[in-house]
Amino acid sequence: MSAPLLEVEKVSKRFGGLLAVNDASLTVNVGCITGLIGPNGAGKTTLFSLISGFETPTAGTIRFDGQDITGQPPHRRAAAGIARTFQIVQPFAGLTVRENIAVGAYLHDHSREAALKDAAVIAERTGLADRLDMPAAGLTVSARKRLELARALATRPRLLLLDEVLAGLNPSEVRDIIPVIRALVDDGVTILMVEHVLQAVMSLCTYVFVLAEGRMIAEGKPAEVTREPKVVEAYLGAGAAARVAKDSVIPETRSASGNPAAPSGQSAITPTLVTKPLLEVKSLVAGYGGTAVLRGVGLSVEPSSIVAVLGANGVGKTTLNKVLSGVVRPQGGEVWFDGNRIDRSNPAAIVQAGLIHVPEGRKLFPNLSVRENLELGSYRRGKAERARQLDHVLHVFPRLKERITQRAGTLSGGEQQMVAIGRGMMGEPRLLILDEPSLGLAPVLVEEMFGLIRKLNAEGLTILLVEQNVVQSLEIAHAAHVMEHGCIALSGTGTELAGNSELAKAYLGM
Repeated sequence: MSAPLLEVEKVSKRFGGLLAVNDASLTVNVGCITGLIGPNGAGKTTLFSLISGFETPTAGTIRFDGQDITGQPPHRRAAAGIARTFQIVQPFAGLTVRENIAVGAYLHDHSREAALKDAAVIAERTGLADRLDMPAAGLTVSARKRLELARALATRPRLLLLDEVLAGLNPSEVRDIIPVIRALVDDGVTILMVEHVLQAVMSLCTYVFVLAEGRMIAEGKPAEVTREPKVVEAYLGAGAAARVAKDSVIPETRSASGNPAAPSGQSAITPTLVTKPLLEVKSLVAGYGGTAVLRGVGLSVEPSSIVAVLGANGVGKTTLNKVLSGVVRPQGGEVWFDGNRIDRSNPAAIVQAGLIHVPEGRKLFPNLSVRENLELGSYRRGKAERARQLDHVLHVFPRLKERITQRAGTLSGGEQQMVAIGRGMMGEPRLLILDEPSLGLAPVLVEEMFGLIRKLNAEGLTILLVEQNVVQSLEIAHAAHVMEHGCIALSGTGTELAGNSELAKAYLGM
C-alpha cells in the first residue's frame, strides 16, 4: 500500500485561551475522497486552514507527499499541489467567470492567453462552459459554488480541500454537483472534504474522520461512523445516542389539566393563553441571489414559551433569523409580530417593536468594555430604563458584574455569550431570538447556558431558540421544529421530538 498523500499528526491550534484543534491526526490516501465531519464549531475549518497554510499549528506536524510542510506559507503549498475552497464564496464580482478561473491558472500559466485557455477547459469540467463570459456578480449561489471549485482546480491541485462546497444548495443542485466532484478523482485529484450534507458524504467518501470540540472522536467508513453513539451524541447532544438506539418515539405525557407536561428538567411554565401567537410565520420563502434557501417555512411562537428551531448546518436557520429581524427581505410569505405584519419593516422598527435577535458568533465590539457593549443594546429600545435593565442583566449574569470594565474581546467564549445575550436583554425584548447560543462553548458552559435560558423564560421572556444542540434544546422547549433543506421537516412538543427516530435522519442521513 502506498504512503498517504497527506498526514496530519497530533496537530493543535490555540487562539489565546481557546484550543480550537486539540491533538488531531488524520491521513488522506491518494485517489480517494476522504470526509471530515463534525458539529458546528468543532474546528474543521481551522484544521483546513492549518493544512493549507493560512494558520500555523501550535503543535504537531503536517506532511504532504512525505515532506514536512508544517512551517510552509500558503503559496508554497499551493505550488506543491494543495488547493482549497472556502465556506463563504467570494468571487471577483467585476470579472467574468473566465477571468475568475484564470486567476487560479496564473499559478502555473505565465501568460494571459494560456490562463484563459485553461479556464475554458476547467469551466467545461465544472459545468460553467455556457457562462464563461458572464460577470461573476450575476451568478446564482449554485453557480458561484461551481466557480469557487473551478478556480481551485485551475491551480492544478493534487490535493483539493473542499470546505462545505454543498452548503446552501437545494437537493437537486446537490445531486447535480456530486458527479462533478466524483469525476475529479477519476482525473487524478485527491479530495478531503468538510461537509454538513451528510447524505452527500455517504455517497462520495470512502473514509471519514469525525471532529468534535477540536478532537478526533471517530474514523472509519461513513455508514459505520455515523451510527457510532459518540458521533450521534456529538451532533445531537448528550443522551441522544441511547434514544436513537431504541428507535422509538416517546409518547407525549400530559398533566392533569390535559396539557403537555414540561420536559424533564424544565420548569413547568404554561404559555399564556391568547387568541393569537406572539409571532406567526406563514409560508415564508427567502434566499440570496435568486436562489431560495427557505421554501415555505411556517411556525408560530406563543407568549412566555420557548420554541426551538433545530437542524444541521446549512438548512436555513440563520436565514430564517435574518428574515425575522428584517436583515433579509423575504421573496414570499408573511411574518406577523404581536398582530402586526413586519416582513416589510426595517430592522430598527422591528427592534423598536420588541423583537430582538442575538446573532450567531456574538458580534461584540471587542475594544469596548462590557458595560459599553451592554448599554448599546438599549440604544433603540429601553433607553429610559437603561440603569434598571443593566442591574437586571448583572443579576442574571453575576460574572459580568466582576468584568464590567473589561474589554469584551478579552473575555472567554462563555462570558462573551453572556454579554451578547445581556445586550439583547437591555432592549427589553418581548421576543428574544437566540442564534446558536451554545456554539463554541465547553460542555460545562453549555449546561450553564441552557440553565440561564430556562431561567430567563421562567421570568416570562418569550424565546425562539435556534440551535444544533438538539437534546438540551428539546429538554427546555415547549414546542420545536426541525428544518431540512429549507423546510420544516418535523414539528411537535419537545417531548414528542426527543425520541423521534426521524430526528437522527434529518441530521445524520441515517
